[in-house]
Amino acid sequence: MKKVYYQLKMYQKSPLRVGSGDNEITDSDLMIDGRGCPFIPGSSIAGVLRDLAARTIPELSEKDRNSLFGYVSAEELSDSHVVISDAVGPERASASDYRIDVRDGIRLDEWGITVPGNKYDFQVTETTQPYYSVLEWTGEDELYQAEVVNGLDLLMKSIAASGLSFGARTTRGYGRMQVSVKRKSFDFPADIREWLDFDPLAEGSFEESTEVEAGLQETTGLNIHVNLKIQGSFSVRVNTEAPVILEDGSAPDSVPLCNSEGKPVIPGTSWAGVFRHHMLAVLRQTGTDRAHAAELNRLFGMEENEGEHIRSAIRFSETVIHGGTPYSLTRNAVDRFTQAPRNAALFTDRFWQGGRGELEITIERRKINKIQTQLLAASLIDLDLGLLTFGGAAGTGHGRCTVTGITVNGQDRIREIKEKNSHFLEGTL
Repeated sequence: MKKVYYQLKMYQKSPLRVGSGDNEITDSDLMIDGRGCPFIPGSSIAGVLRDLAARTIPELSEKDRNSLFGYVSAEELSDSHVVISDAVGPERASASDYRIDVRDGIRLDEWGITVPGNKYDFQVTETTQPYYSVLEWTGEDELYQAEVVNGLDLLMKSIAASGLSFGARTTRGYGRMQVSVKRKSFDFPADIREWLDFDPLAEGSFEESTEVEAGLQETTGLNIHVNLKIQGSFSVRVNTEAPVILEDGSAPDSVPLCNSEGKPVIPGTSWAGVFRHHMLAVLRQTGTDRAHAAELNRLFGMEENEGEHIRSAIRFSETVIHGGTPYSLTRNAVDRFTQAPRNAALFTDRFWQGGRGELEITIERRKINKIQTQLLAASLIDLDLGLLTFGGAAGTGHGRCTVTGITVNGQDRIREIKEKNSHFLEGTL
């Protein structure tokens, strides 16, 4: 008999949203342990790993995946050969090491208009502390080659190379993790004494174990990396219930959404919304039939029928803006008919001027058609021209940027963007 252990050490690259099912503070509160620290349950990790194995490890058959992670059907069930612990912070971590923020969400219709009664809020967390999770495989020698060598080892190499994503809205940039993996194995009965002294959940237990090297990643879809420069100013707003007092003593009605380092961010949800709306607008201008609009909505994970849930095949990262400076703008709301100032409608917005950031867009293989590819290419060109804007007050000149660099599956495509060549994504899938 053999036992193989893998320790996953994970660092957050974007806000984590793992809901507990409670709604005492928001519509979706975070999952918190007894110390007040957010954590990722082992069941979530198992689900992500099983899905990743099915998509990226062709050497692992469906039968072996079922043997590894267990199988339940109407006729039969099987135990899992893998035990996965919760991913928790270090023993020394406390609630003060985690920043918990509340973010807002709103559903938009195909015209970009808010759907009444569909506003919600949810908690996210950011931290510089690592999360630790341990996988334990137990099995006989005849299963070792198929499940561990051809399965788990390859899966761990993939994880070390590309990381993992957990929780809700991973297709919109949430829950991205950088992962390092260590491996330790025992053969019985020869290693029984060493195994009895081994505590897999202790942080120092893997100090003398083998580091799993990152494997080479085959391109499995369309990966677009865009470098952006903000033209003018923008604001992805956080409407404050309790006033935020700035250094100058002012208290704006809304402030830019910022990460734990105080840098403004453009969330993946915002990018997905403006790209989908822009692509639909281009479709309408070309007089294309409604079937193409329905297919585009499905690409973005928009359900067609009540209660239907579709996973988005296109993913947008969260963009962190580096550089630039904030400023406040105080103004009156104006009556749409008379253009006169409305009484008691003075408000102050906090904008962010300038800065640079990066956006990553990834699309699963064979999930985007030729028309959608050209729509996406045209939208990226319009992003560079300032015709595709983001954030609040976009209709008054805010939320414009230029593309300073772009790669598609590692190949430089900035020339095609500047030449307004909308065919530069063709042949990449």
